[in-house]
Amino acid sequence: MLEQGELITLSNNVEYAVVSTVIYQGANYVYILDTENFKDFKICKYEDEELTVVKNEELLKVLIVKFNKDLKENLATVIEKYD
Repeated sequence: MLEQGELITLSNNVEYAVVSTVIYQGANYVYILDTENFKDFKICKYEDEELTVVKNEELLKVLIVKFNKDLKENLATVIEKYD
């Protein structure tokens, strides 16, 4: 599983930071954000060390709520880590 704060480079040679990770229905999902201009984000399924962008709208709605909850619960830890 990728860790929050971890940096990864995708096949498009763009570096992304892992913003949040959640497990939903036994699968690992990550919310990543590009580190260059902070405009390109992706929500991906992480399986067998491969990322697949989630395109299912209903699944995205569920995951966004879960990522939001995870970030709220871990905000103090994130601030402390980068302060």
